[in-house]
Amino acid sequence: MHTITFEGHEITYNAKSLKSWKVQKQLAKGGADAYDAVDVILCGKSDEVAEMLGDDADKMTELLVMLGSLSGDSKN
Repeated sequence: MHTITFEGHEITYNAKSLKSWKVQKQLAKGGADAYDAVDVILCGKSDEVAEMLGDDADKMTELLVMLGSLSGDSKN
């Protein structure tokens, strides 16, 4: 597990899941599968993270894009 500070909040995420074929496939499917994948990425806390971010879908998307950009970082 890793943490990142986003919008003033420390958020825990599963760096390994960002490189998971299963998780990527779920994201690509969309719908409920995508939400399940986001929950895996955010260590089962996607609803809590969304609440911290003011229930703002754009901020959640921004967070996921940021996390996705970190997936190529060799430290993850």
